[in-house]
Amino acid sequence: MKKISIDLHTHTVASSHAFSTITENAHIAAQKDLQIIACTDHGPELPGGANKIFFKSQRCIPRFIEGVGILRGIEANIDDNGKIDCTPSMMDYLDIVMAGFHAPVYSDARFENHNTEMMIRVIASGKVDVITHPANVNYPINLKAVVKAARKHNVALELNASPYTRTNSRTMAVELVKTAANAGVHLVMGSDAHICFDVGRFDLGYEILDEAGTGSEYLLNSDPVRLLSFLKGRGHDSVDDFISHFSEKGSV
Repeated sequence: MKKISIDLHTHTVASSHAFSTITENAHIAAQKDLQIIACTDHGPELPGGANKIFFKSQRCIPRFIEGVGILRGIEANIDDNGKIDCTPSMMDYLDIVMAGFHAPVYSDARFENHNTEMMIRVIASGKVDVITHPANVNYPINLKAVVKAARKHNVALELNASPYTRTNSRTMAVELVKTAANAGVHLVMGSDAHICFDVGRFDLGYEILDEAGTGSEYLLNSDPVRLLSFLKGRGHDSVDDFISHFSEKGSV
């Protein structure tokens, strides 16, 4: 299976329950021969999440650290009304907007119909590029309905590879991959790293892909230009320089 060299889901000390800096994350990414990582700290409504100024200030992060491209992003929180805690003024500074369910911002996850409706509302909003960990048994959803909405609105769904919080959702994740691949919906993989040593740690994700009978080449982040073109198509003109860089370098 082709090695994925882009990690779209990493956290820093700006999220109070994470333990590494962006520099430490990039250093480990370079050691693992990753080409790109996204800095996607939690939105401000999550207790301990980064504040609004943090996301606007990401413009001071170098575009490359130790040769690793740095995408400026957020993992926003979906609330009970299907809205996210990422304002238009924050989005102006970001290359990628991800969003997912997190307690206590999303306060009641018991009902599949409501979870599905709120996730689809976010997908349809045009504000979010990637839905994080949609396959989570703690937040049951109608996978087919979510996949259908993701295809309609050109939103990617994440295969979350965290070995700490996703192992109990493995069966649901396999079903997500199968359903999305059959529908031609974009999938990405992220480590959900909360410490630098887990950046680029995709073992669980590879196992789920294998079980689903889907190769890693299907993933949107299996190729830098493919991923960046997707973000460009979703209105993130800020990735233009990255596209030029990786086009000249040649996709791997």
